[in-house]
Amino acid sequence: MMKIAVIGGVSSTRVLIEKLFQHGFHEVRVWGYSPEDNSLVSGWSDLKSVCERFGFRYSPFLRVSSCQEEIAQCSPDLIFAVGLSQIISEELISIPRLGCIGFHPTALPKGRGRAAITWLVLERMDGAASFFILRSGVDDGPIVAQEPFEVDENDDAKSVEKKLLVAEKKALDTWLPKLASGEIGGVEQDHSQASWYGRRSPEDGWIDWKVTVDELLRLIKASTAPHPGAYTFHEDSIITIWSAELNSSAQKGVVGRILQVFPDQTFLVQCNDGLLRVTRWQATNSWLPRVGIRLGYYTEAEVYLLKKKYSELEERIAILEKLALAASSDAK
Repeated sequence: MMKIAVIGGVSSTRVLIEKLFQHGFHEVRVWGYSPEDNSLVSGWSDLKSVCERFGFRYSPFLRVSSCQEEIAQCSPDLIFAVGLSQIISEELISIPRLGCIGFHPTALPKGRGRAAITWLVLERMDGAASFFILRSGVDDGPIVAQEPFEVDENDDAKSVEKKLLVAEKKALDTWLPKLASGEIGGVEQDHSQASWYGRRSPEDGWIDWKVTVDELLRLIKASTAPHPGAYTFHEDSIITIWSAELNSSAQKGVVGRILQVFPDQTFLVQCNDGLLRVTRWQATNSWLPRVGIRLGYYTEAEVYLLKKKYSELEERIAILEKLALAASSDAK
């Protein structure tokens, strides 16, 4: 019976584990990514429960390098590294007898690299559930299974993830029976057609109200759950915007200013070339939208306020120093 090791920690890893069991792969051991704060990991999934359901041995990890020796001792025939953003070492890739299989949400060779789902939404580019043979390069190994899916203007990160998982199931249903018979296969990618996506971080969800409504909608959709969300500021509050829509009202105002607040606490904001209605949001410090608030920070105004507060503090410090000096003289 083929021995399989699975390394990962997100929804696509869970789908893989479920499909392996369905297709008769019962000699499976799973290493699940277990971060200190899983809310910071897009699409994180607790793999322990699904492993308990199928009787698979489960081990948590924080850094994949820490479990490399344990994986080697397991002597797997095949390793799946699915839903893992950490670098897989060449030593780990060389452990299994049949090879190491990776997974990517784009139609490889297009869109190699990081934060693929976010980039697919931002660029409205069709994706694919792509399983490929891992080697030292970035997402450049021979493809063993690939199931495409479409991305349209109505999609956001959550809906694209759902489409990806459906495509992943189809890809595995096609390929796993071949794997069960000992056939891995693999078609070399056309490297001349390759493109790459760069890393994104939560800070990249910052909203610049001066860009077009279309750009803002794409950013909000790309940044929504399971990602950390697009965000803006007002004074000392952070407002995370999860969803928004184009509004055709005849109103016009200053870019970034709230023009209207509706009874359901959704609100209308002026952008560069139109209006955006923010339909789902959350904020720190009990912040609530009000007509007239201008969202975001504006450099010259903020510098002026900081300099004003600095001057006030200097004056207070000078007064306190005089009082302290007078008190010291009186004491003598």
